[in-house]
Amino acid sequence: MEYRVIEIFSSIQGEGEVIGVPSNFIRLATCNLRCVWCDTKYSWEKGELISIEEIIKRLDKTLPATTITGGEPLLQNIVPLALAIKEMGQRIVVETNGTIKPHEELRKIVDVFSVSPKLSNSGHKIAYNFTDDWATYYKFVILYTRKDLEEVVRFVEENGIRKDKVIVQPDGNRKDYEIALKELAEAVMDLRLPFRVLPQLHRIISFR
Repeated sequence: MEYRVIEIFSSIQGEGEVIGVPSNFIRLATCNLRCVWCDTKYSWEKGELISIEEIIKRLDKTLPATTITGGEPLLQNIVPLALAIKEMGQRIVVETNGTIKPHEELRKIVDVFSVSPKLSNSGHKIAYNFTDDWATYYKFVILYTRKDLEEVVRFVEENGIRKDKVIVQPDGNRKDYEIALKELAEAVMDLRLPFRVLPQLHRIISFR
């Protein structure tokens, strides 16, 4: 079986609950969204067709985890790929925008579903349905601090998701990233919100 791939590399996980974990990354090609602030627009391309065998060959077997990301990885059937990675004994993280629900078979294989629902600041208005709360955690990009946080609160209430699963992070494109992170942290405290504030580690430390 072959997959459309943009790149395969290893690095430190930069965000979410798995922040700081050394990981392989498989960036699959194409996306069903076009977020205005997307920092991986190159993943919208068609990519290169690569077989499962070749993908596995390129992974660092000494690392504890492999992250399947995009683009939107669930546009492709990643069950066979996930099974092959699991046979290596690695944890599997799938980063998805949450517009496509994973099949039950995939849910049994994947260890972490890092889901990034898009707020209106992305340029999209999406009718999500997380009533079964299938994500491991939900990660929101915040551009307009108070306005976006209020939208996150509404999102959580409307979808009935657990507040302790919610992570908020500042816009990674801001040049004054540390200030943006401080502003977000202060707003979360002022509004008495139970959400976790986490940075994108790769915005603070330059690595790959």
